[in-house]
Amino acid sequence: MALQSLQITAVTAMRARDVSRPSKEQQEAADRRPLRDETPRREPARRGGRDGR
Repeated sequence: MALQSLQITAVTAMRARDVSRPSKEQQEAADRRPLRDETPRREPARRGGRDGR
């Protein structure tokens, strides 16, 4: 069945907004995590190890 037309009503928009909103637990966990640019940079992983293989 082909999609005849797509109309986004106010009700559809409100439901989409509610679904995309994070839960209280998810929001609190995100608030505790440091932002990406606040975390220290790690050394890139080196291949091969130190024994020269």
